[in-house]
Amino acid sequence: MKSFVTGGNGFLGSHLIDRLLERGDEVHALVRKNSNLRWLTGKKVQLHFGDIESDLSGVEEGLKDADLVFHLAGVIRARKEKTYYKVNAQGTEKLLQSCLKVNPQVKRIVIVTSLAAHGPGRGDRPAMETDDCTPLSGYGASKREAEKIALRYMEQLPITIIRPPAIYGPRDDQVLQFFRMVKKGFLFIPGGKRGGEARLTLAHVQDVVTGLLLAASSPKALGEIFFVGEGHSYTWEQVGDTIRRALLGTPLWRVSVPKFVLYGLGIFAEIVTQVTGRLLPLNFSYARNFVQKNWTLDISKAKRVLDFQPSYFLTRGIQETVNWYQKEGWL
Repeated sequence: MKSFVTGGNGFLGSHLIDRLLERGDEVHALVRKNSNLRWLTGKKVQLHFGDIESDLSGVEEGLKDADLVFHLAGVIRARKEKTYYKVNAQGTEKLLQSCLKVNPQVKRIVIVTSLAAHGPGRGDRPAMETDDCTPLSGYGASKREAEKIALRYMEQLPITIIRPPAIYGPRDDQVLQFFRMVKKGFLFIPGGKRGGEARLTLAHVQDVVTGLLLAASSPKALGEIFFVGEGHSYTWEQVGDTIRRALLGTPLWRVSVPKFVLYGLGIFAEIVTQVTGRLLPLNFSYARNFVQKNWTLDISKAKRVLDFQPSYFLTRGIQETVNWYQKEGWL
């Protein structure tokens, strides 16, 4: 089985590649010429250099004769809103066009988008695949546009879409900042007094990989969209306390951050980015996402159709992640 992974050097992509190699696949990966390849070094992976925006030579090389395609490449944070659309939406279309050109007989294309493409859950109800989508950020809107593009190609190509929530686990350097904050004894709860009521669903990286592999192999997954994740929801305080316990009891100072403060910081960060070109951890879209009360999702469709069962619940997943961060000297 030949599998082609875009974004293979990233957090999720490198874990997917590990699992593909474990089961004996011939693995090919698309990476940028200046990519950090630390998670792929020494592994039996055929690298193809290029991108999904302009240099499609590597895309076409990797797609040739591939049985499975996993499209993970994209941009999470950008200096300009139009970059999200160019990479996440238009890049997806270019990948699909390339597949029609060089490998229309591919067995399955699995496209990873995000809960952000859907937007927050409705009221107190978790997000479901049948909901209308209301993304709040440029990133989320670009991922939703990528889904719409994929839907238009589903009569020509065997496509399945996977929407994970925030992903954590070993090798991740995004959620790492939250762990570091807790280690220092701080837990910032976004949204002010009502922020403590907010709930979110998380996903351990290995559970997301399991969802991708199931989506690639199940005939019933063809042409479908699935949420994957833990299946439970937590408050910010519960997540912080779980990290605290994994760090052997770090005392926590809980600070509620009002909406207007987060919005102000987000606007200020965007001004700094425009002036200096430096990307900061917060922007207005991130602030808007943080203050939502319901970032939960329903995985019942994935359970029913894919036989998906998450293996990593919060305590186990956080402990494993903390152990890895400490071993690597990240925490």
